[in-house]
Amino acid sequence: MSNIASAIKAAEAALDKGDYNDCIKTIDPLLLDFPAETETGGQLRLLIVTASMGKGDEQKAINICQTLIHNKKESIRQQAKQLLSILDAPYLPKPSNWSVEIPKLEMEPSLKSSFRKAKKKSEKIYHPPTGPTKNLNFGFSIITFLIILLLTFLLSGCVDISTKLSVTGPDRLKISLDIDSISGESIPWQMEFEENLTKEHSILKLQTYESKQHFESPTIRFAEANKLLQQIASVASATSGFTISKPEIITNNKNWIIGTSQNFKIYFDLREIPKIPGLKINIVIPDVGNKNNFKTKPLESTLKKGITYFPLEIGQINQLEISNWEWNQISVGIIMIISLTLLSLSLQRYRLQMGFGFPELPP
Repeated sequence: MSNIASAIKAAEAALDKGDYNDCIKTIDPLLLDFPAETETGGQLRLLIVTASMGKGDEQKAINICQTLIHNKKESIRQQAKQLLSILDAPYLPKPSNWSVEIPKLEMEPSLKSSFRKAKKKSEKIYHPPTGPTKNLNFGFSIITFLIILLLTFLLSGCVDISTKLSVTGPDRLKISLDIDSISGESIPWQMEFEENLTKEHSILKLQTYESKQHFESPTIRFAEANKLLQQIASVASATSGFTISKPEIITNNKNWIIGTSQNFKIYFDLREIPKIPGLKINIVIPDVGNKNNFKTKPLESTLKKGITYFPLEIGQINQLEISNWEWNQISVGIIMIISLTLLSLSLQRYRLQMGFGFPELPP
């Protein structure tokens, strides 16, 4: 394995220098030992794809990517599909009005002769040979990385993000997060978000359905839910490269013995996120009374089949206030038993007053 690691490092170093032939010569002898279905074989072939694209041999890169679609590792399969979508993209001819054509200038004979004399007198200048390609400086690398990260988020087909808040009881909440790619295929942003969330040891459990990711938490308290939402916002901010303010939940619960009055507000500050076509962020809340229990800003919520949908507006502070009443079943049961007992005693007393007493034996 040490030989493989050293070979991969040597191939990557050759790519950094722009020596694509050396990269291919380093990797080629190892391909027979590592089929395209294995993880190591996929990594080796991705390096050859990069080198082939650098040489302009796009057909070879396409053929290798097609063999990597069935690789065991999902990340390699996704990279192969993304590269294929780029390599198979149709060629778009450049319109003529996108370039400026400089007309050919003809010189007069007198100027030509003087120009030739001056050219003969001029000495030939020998330029020193250029050395190996140098690495880019640190500042330029950071700027390039940020631009690529921004373009990845903007051009990745855009996503539909829905956060579901389920109130299961007093001071009890269940959070689920659905991320669905509009393009129908998983995008790099989704995979990077999943990896970053795993590194944070989040309590969210992941289920994947093709291009859709479903994260779900167990039933937790409002204080824990507040921390979880802030963790999701922090990971999304680090993944997208945008500054996303952490959401905040403010709760106010009052216990009236027979039930609990719940009132909580949620603030989502999305002022730092630019408006991106196709990006949709929604809050979904099921089984909470009717529409009158909600106060939303700046957009209004909609109620469909007992489920409330609250769309968040990009570039604004979004506020959601929910009022809910939860009956205490034990307290209600005790009150009903006491009420029935009092009613029974009252009817018995009224019956005695009407002369319908208890039956008596004859003397």
